[in-house]
Amino acid sequence: MKRLNIVVIHEVSYAKKLVYEYQLFPELLAKKGHNVSVIDYDDTGDHVYQKRRYSRTGIAEVTLENTPYINLPVIKNISGRINYKKIIEAKLKNREIDIVFLYSVFTNGTNTVRLCKKYKVPVVYRVLDAYHLLRRNYYTMLPLYFGERYIYRNADVVCLINEAMTEYVNKIAGKNIEDRVKILMHGVDISFFERKEKNRELLSRYGLKETDKIFIFLGTTYVFSGIDLIVERFEKIRNKVPNAKLLIVGKGDLDNKLKKIVDEKNLKDCVILTGLRPYNEMPDFIKIADLSLNPFFINSITKDIIPIKVLNCLAGGSPVLCTRIKDVVRYFPEYKSGVVYGDIVNIDGFIDKMIDLISNDPLLKELSINAKKHIEDNFSQDDQIDQLENLLFSLVKK
Repeated sequence: MKRLNIVVIHEVSYAKKLVYEYQLFPELLAKKGHNVSVIDYDDTGDHVYQKRRYSRTGIAEVTLENTPYINLPVIKNISGRINYKKIIEAKLKNREIDIVFLYSVFTNGTNTVRLCKKYKVPVVYRVLDAYHLLRRNYYTMLPLYFGERYIYRNADVVCLINEAMTEYVNKIAGKNIEDRVKILMHGVDISFFERKEKNRELLSRYGLKETDKIFIFLGTTYVFSGIDLIVERFEKIRNKVPNAKLLIVGKGDLDNKLKKIVDEKNLKDCVILTGLRPYNEMPDFIKIADLSLNPFFINSITKDIIPIKVLNCLAGGSPVLCTRIKDVVRYFPEYKSGVVYGDIVNIDGFIDKMIDLISNDPLLKELSINAKKHIEDNFSQDDQIDQLENLLFSLVKK
């Protein structure tokens, strides 16, 4: 097959953002021999243009370009949008791009779709979230809403992570766009997450023992993540399971609140906040965990998602206690997939379920076996990348 010139575009940092498909898909496509470039917008960086070869995951290198901007409030978004337009239009004029894989809306997104239509280059827009709903400020939400609307109406393909998002994009688009909607599930690199033994150095680093009963929360500590409710009640767990420990691996909105709870309740010996850790450590963190937690509240943001960390934890053989997110329930049958469901709104019931599961070694072992098999049978990353590659080829061929 022909080697494609693929440009992946987002308005967050490629190098600093927690690893998910935004970094995995480009590097997996590069590994398959395609010429992959990434243009990002790092609003915490040094705001100057840089271009370099880079790998975030260690899978393969891409060409990473940072959008420059004037580092002043509000002006940085406007200047970033203007500077990005110059970068992408120059590439389109020079015919350096066969196809664009787009994650952005405001800073890079609408410009991309508009210019690609002008130069007749296909755009695949990847929908991971209800983007405008992630913002609380009305004046931020409004341009994002209209940006999403424009992109859904004009992208060549709107690529969704699950079927439940179809209703959302049709609603925002203001018309039925199902003829341009494609479903591409998240995939997992099963071999990457496989570990035969627990990493003793990792255990030692955080003062853990192999005999400890370890819960783990991976990823961003969103305000709706529910992890603060669990930390507030972790004493109840320790009273029932004295060797219980909780690892929170990641960072986000709740960091200061979590630190305060840990200090006030004197939980430093059993609730460990690691902060953001390198992606290549994730399999070792998952391996030392007896049970992974995804206690998200169900809201307009979470109701239609399948958190990637659920797939990663299952691939590493860690059972997951998860709230009843609609598409997680659809694709992950309880127990048979390694997932057990709980209701974080009933926090005492969720805590009781944590205690029951962590105390039942035979069940945890059975769930671990089920988890790996379910991922192998249904969520192989190789299959998803093949589907994505075929989609890109089909659009370029048109």
